[in-house]
Amino acid sequence: MTDLLVALRPLDATELDAFVELVISSYAGERASAVDARPPDAQRNARSQVEALLPQGLGTPDHHLYLVLEGNAVVGHLWIGITSVDGFRSAFIYDIHLREDARGRGLGRRVMVLAEEAACGLGARDIELHVFAQNTRARRLYESLGYRITSLSMRKRLG
Repeated sequence: MTDLLVALRPLDATELDAFVELVISSYAGERASAVDARPPDAQRNARSQVEALLPQGLGTPDHHLYLVLEGNAVVGHLWIGITSVDGFRSAFIYDIHLREDARGRGLGRRVMVLAEEAACGLGARDIELHVFAQNTRARRLYESLGYRITSLSMRKRLG
């Protein structure tokens, strides 16, 4: 792996709509696949969740939205939220996304390190995330970075 010039830049207002639509589309697609949901239902669910989490857009307290830059090129995004859990500040990665052509080159690993640095800078004691079970590539990355499973959701289709 070569030394990658990867950085985070806070989203600006002109980039918010495209960010939200990509988060919704990506999450809806993964959820539809994971739980065998109809795509329109997964899309509505995803939109509802994102709108509930970001009611004030970029002004939503404790939500930090970044573009991922490789050099000067935008190659993805990162969304971190800060909450208080059990008396300490905790970061939650709501979404991390890299363009397909940016994958497999070590950028994801570098972005996760940057996410951890950002979370520390925001006063977080720890960081967590959710990953769908079928996303083995992401799960392997997170495990290699020291993330551990803290809960599991299971589903069975009836009938």
